[in-house]
Amino acid sequence: MRTLELRARLALILRVAAALALIVVAIAVWMSTRSSLERSSGDKFNFKGNPIEVFHCAPASAGPHPAVILLHGAGYRGQGHDEFEAMCRSLANRGYYAEFIEYFDASSNSDPTVEPIENLAAWVGSIELGIKLLARNPAVDPKRIGVMGFSQGAYLAVGCGALYPHDVAAVVEYYGGLLPIIRPRIASMPPTLIIHGEADTIIPVAEAHELDACLTKAARPHEMHLYPGVGHGFNFHGDSDSYNRDASDDAWRRALEFLDRVLISPSGSPSTLGKGARG
Repeated sequence: MRTLELRARLALILRVAAALALIVVAIAVWMSTRSSLERSSGDKFNFKGNPIEVFHCAPASAGPHPAVILLHGAGYRGQGHDEFEAMCRSLANRGYYAEFIEYFDASSNSDPTVEPIENLAAWVGSIELGIKLLARNPAVDPKRIGVMGFSQGAYLAVGCGALYPHDVAAVVEYYGGLLPIIRPRIASMPPTLIIHGEADTIIPVAEAHELDACLTKAARPHEMHLYPGVGHGFNFHGDSDSYNRDASDDAWRRALEFLDRVLISPSGSPSTLGKGARG
């Protein structure tokens, strides 16, 4: 009886120990992700009576930090937020204060089927205000703010770079282009990285070539990298038909290295960046 009782107690102890081990592992996993989760938080600012939703990720170290604003494309509100959250955290882990601006909140209609030009002034105005508010943040270096946009957001990023060159120090544009009304201001563009898929059927790669030609003619520092056989939205998992992991990873690496050269490294001044360099 004593032997059976001892075996039963031993089995119970082992089960309890295994359960505790699982709890310890779960706590360890939670603790390992806790710091990055706490660095992401939501907020709002007011633009002409409209509350503009933002979320941001801050580095763990003390500032002031270089900053990057993320601008989404023309999909429905909230589309791709998981990817933007991941980008936000990746930038923060690299030392950038990153902020996503939901510029659709500046207009009454965010339906992607509506002609974008109808909302352009409101969207650009809200982004400009977001840049100015970010520049006042003591955690941010106001002279080192970049804008990264995707698709429609890339057009807006280029527009903000051309219209507000004293506020925007760098532009990264993924599969966007240059709005005709912005072309006269292209001579003031900050350093720009152009990223585009050559098989893009939504925004043709001709848009990238046109932006490249305009920046080259204006002698503005920029780089361009094109991906053969790659379509639109290639770095978003939701676009399952277009998602390309290799191109996505390579483009993100190039974007980070470009931002490092321009916003962090002293050698990343406009004078040392290639004018029309191809990757």
